Amino acid sequence: MVVDIGTSSIKTSLFDLKGNLLPEFSIKIEHQIISKNDGTSEQNSEFLANKVENSIDLILEKISSLDIEILGVGLDCMASTLVGLDKKGLPITPTFTYADTRSNNQVKKINENFDLISLHQETGVTQHTSYIPSKILWIKEENPNLYNKIEKFVDFSSYLYSRWFENYNFKSSYSISAWSGLLDKNKLEWHSKLLDYLELSPNNFPELNPCTFFYKGLKKSFRNRWQTLLNSNFYLSVGDGIAANIGSGCINSSKIALTIGSTGAMRILIDKHIKIPKGLWAYRFLTDQTLLGGSFSEGGNLIQWAYNNLKLPKIEKLNHYLSDSIPGDHGIEVLPFLLGERSMGWTNDSKGTISGLSFSNSPLEIMQSILESLCYRFFLLYKELLPFVNSKFEIIASGGAIKNFPWWIQTMSDVLGNDIKISDESQDTSRGTALIVSKSLGEISDFDEIDNKYNKVYHPNKSNYEIHQKLISSHVKLYDKIVDN
Repeated sequence: MVVDIGTSSIKTSLFDLKGNLLPEFSIKIEHQIISKNDGTSEQNSEFLANKVENSIDLILEKISSLDIEILGVGLDCMASTLVGLDKKGLPITPTFTYADTRSNNQVKKINENFDLISLHQETGVTQHTSYIPSKILWIKEENPNLYNKIEKFVDFSSYLYSRWFENYNFKSSYSISAWSGLLDKNKLEWHSKLLDYLELSPNNFPELNPCTFFYKGLKKSFRNRWQTLLNSNFYLSVGDGIAANIGSGCINSSKIALTIGSTGAMRILIDKHIKIPKGLWAYRFLTDQTLLGGSFSEGGNLIQWAYNNLKLPKIEKLNHYLSDSIPGDHGIEVLPFLLGERSMGWTNDSKGTISGLSFSNSPLEIMQSILESLCYRFFLLYKELLPFVNSKFEIIASGGAIKNFPWWIQTMSDVLGNDIKISDESQDTSRGTALIVSKSLGEISDFDEIDNKYNKVYHPNKSNYEIHQKLISSHVKLYDKIVDN
């Protein structure tokens, strides 16, 4: 059983031991992160936990009369998240998400006190509001009374497990902790200098372990509630990014994963230590593997934003209306930073920008320009990843936002100037987590044993590629003018 905890929904599903989804045993419960103009991006921790637990109830109800044994339970979670717990292990803060930008001033303070080049190579990240060091400092400075009551800072999945297990000792996987911005990826321990700066110790955080570690021994209330899971191994949570890579077959440097769900990312899985290029991150997975790439706070949420705020046809018809559009013919340029910038510049106070808008422009053209601009952000990230991929590499697309939007896939192929294969899995992220669990159980010895299905290949249009290259140059100039100044 896999629980995929995303920013817009919770998907709980059953898979067989070879990572095949059993679609009749799959539940999706939607939820909405609380977002405000001041940069708030959070959810009530208990409310979200109840959503997860209800989704498990529904799956177990479906199989209650069937002879099905659940050997392992795996979680993947939106990364990074932060929850503050009191001495009793109860949440006294909301769950803060990566998209919360209220700690912008604290990022500046951290940057002033560290050698940023060294810190990037040690933690694998550019310090940013999406990571937890600045959020912890923000809580300390903005609400000292609350801060003084916090005994532990954990990710949301660690909080979940603390609700479910008797005699629980907080543990977190290298994978989920790598997304925190506080892990020393070379030593596989909490970063000592950042801890000193925050005036905290490793005891204030979960103990670090491989994702192969598992729990058993449900609390009494959950033993009665989830009797089917009494003998199941509950494995430590992993980041949704590594799960999406594995689930779409991107298990080495011969395949680049391009994922667009609510947000977007591009990643490769490598098995060596490298000097991380500026603008990219490197998250540890297992002790000898690293996920290299970049990410955006925007993705399918841009489509939803445009649909909510512009006079657009139904989302299902967008592909039809855009299929005959000419790249950049609208004359609009966009910086799509509606939730601040992550890759490539990791600026903390960037806002969305629309330039060149004229009276004759239609809502559809605004929509087209927004999605093209995100493709340009992907191109800039793609260029930085190329030195680390095999000479014969493939790009594999996954995530509902792009897989269900052929015009956007074709535009991405035109922008990158490369073929894009489409994963044929309906739940790439959950499938990846299922395969990690199956490997931990010893049911498979390596991920390359698993066949991956692809349903279509998009080929770039050479003339459109040339047009987009000129538009990318203009996009970079707008970025330099707006962001750098």
